[in-house]
Amino acid sequence: LLYEINMKKSFSEKTSPELTSKVQDWWNKNPFTYLMDNQNISPNWAFFRNIDRKIIKWMPWAQKGYPLLSSVVDYPALKDKKVLDIAVGTGWSTEQLVRAGAHVTAIDLTPRAVELTKKRLELYGLLADSVVVADAQSLPFAGNTFDFVLAFGCLMHIPNTGKAIDEIFRVLKPGGKASAMVYYKHSLHWLYYIFFGKGVLRGELLTMSIQELSNRYTDGAYEEGNQLTKFYSKAELAKMFGKFGKINIRIFDATT
Repeated sequence: LLYEINMKKSFSEKTSPELTSKVQDWWNKNPFTYLMDNQNISPNWAFFRNIDRKIIKWMPWAQKGYPLLSSVVDYPALKDKKVLDIAVGTGWSTEQLVRAGAHVTAIDLTPRAVELTKKRLELYGLLADSVVVADAQSLPFAGNTFDFVLAFGCLMHIPNTGKAIDEIFRVLKPGGKASAMVYYKHSLHWLYYIFFGKGVLRGELLTMSIQELSNRYTDGAYEEGNQLTKFYSKAELAKMFGKFGKINIRIFDATT
């Protein structure tokens, strides 16, 4: 019970311009490439395909080869549909959506990710409707615009995750769908590797808050951690997505 209470108090679900700026700066300097070396980037064919191979290796639950995320995204249903891809990173999800025949708008909080995504699409002769810098907490789109919104692996790094979810709901057309991936609060990775292994056994909770521990040992662990990483329970997610008519929460790969 103490763990649950501390987790709820460890971060504030408020839109913070200062924290958003820190998150933006960190990810701009440390783009999520799924590779060990995120600094010496040569955005060529081999670079992007190495990222794809890592995704297939580390997330087998999400696909069996190409297209990436094919186990969780209904690509045939997206042909000629308007799709918003949030937090595109190096553009691997954007590529899959464009290849599926969707009219894709891709956004990221960082100029670096927008640059890499444009380069990836250019290499393969693909066109998105637009690839732009934008904040998911305040989407620059009219309501009822998109048929589908993908927010893969980003909501837990956003200061006001609830606001971003509300924005997704706002820009979706009636009957539209959204798909998101966030980190699970009761995973073995969090409970045993981070909380118990790093926090308790190594005594790092003596000098770190639980939130600081999460930031330090999730994405960017080799770069001394990122600015913000949150973990959510199924109950918390059900409440945050409460505006949606139908919610389907599935847990994959709970050990990581």
